[in-house]
Amino acid sequence: MKAPDPSSPRFRLPRVTRLRRLLLPAALLLTCVPAAAAHAQAQAPAGGGSSTTNCPSFQVLNNDRIGNLQLPAGAYDITVNTPSTLTCAAASDLFRQFLEDFDGRLGGGWQITISTATFSRSTPRQSFSVARTGAQPSNGGSPIQPDIGGGTCPATFQVLHEDHIGDLAVPAGNYRLNLLSAERMTCDQAASSLASFLQDYNGRLPRPWFVDAETGTFLNGSINVGFWIEPVSGTPFRTVLKLPGDGTPCAGTFQVLHNDKIGALNVPKGHYLFVPLAQSNLSCKQVVTLLRRFLAAPQNQLPGQWVVARKSGTFTDGRGSKVGFRIKPAQT
Repeated sequence: MKAPDPSSPRFRLPRVTRLRRLLLPAALLLTCVPAAAAHAQAQAPAGGGSSTTNCPSFQVLNNDRIGNLQLPAGAYDITVNTPSTLTCAAASDLFRQFLEDFDGRLGGGWQITISTATFSRSTPRQSFSVARTGAQPSNGGSPIQPDIGGGTCPATFQVLHEDHIGDLAVPAGNYRLNLLSAERMTCDQAASSLASFLQDYNGRLPRPWFVDAETGTFLNGSINVGFWIEPVSGTPFRTVLKLPGDGTPCAGTFQVLHNDKIGALNVPKGHYLFVPLAQSNLSCKQVVTLLRRFLAAPQNQLPGQWVVARKSGTFTDGRGSKVGFRIKPAQT
């Protein structure tokens, strides 16, 4: 099995500028120093010895605003006022999200106190403040562009055959899932979404989801909600997730010679991937025989108890049956 090429342009890490191009043309580029974040949190006294935690600087590269709070370009220190309920990493990510918000109306119960540049909410009780310190970060170093993300998921997602989601090619192999924001989506939700996208018949994601094929990023209507995938080179994580319900994919493709229809499913001319369901005990040869039989059926009627789910292109021998297979147009 050929491993996906991590250097492929389809799987370059999503950068801040590319995502802003999609949703927020006037949004602001932030930078931070990750090592300083770890140091700042390590220095925070345990057991409530300090009421605040000083976090690393963010570099705001353009004049911007959050609601009525003006934020001139420059370096900003972040101070967490509730260290028992909010980490520096979470505060930094929230500040990034607030700056990227298009209309300045913050969600999640967050409010701004303009006089002190403080962001707070009551449930849960969380608060942090920002203060401009100058044109450059207080540590004197050059700004470092961070990876966007709320964290890397602990399980690897395995794709068993050459696949695609819309225009995004997804070669066979193992993939790491990375959250854009840990507060907005869980790893389980990301894995479930990726599975449903891969099993979608026509490659059109349900609204408001869309995919940036250049970066392998899936956004749920917002730059802050979603995840991105990257191929795993070398040994995958111990836990491996697979597409639920799928058995071993069949080699090659099945060719449909003209636009056709099977039951309620439109089957345009072209090549198709096909895979038996995990517990169907169908061989690939049997799947091909069934497909030929279905395509030749008069008036596009499925024989016997066979039914088809149009969204996933899944055929089963009766509703709720485990005997069946799934087809999907191959990427052209």
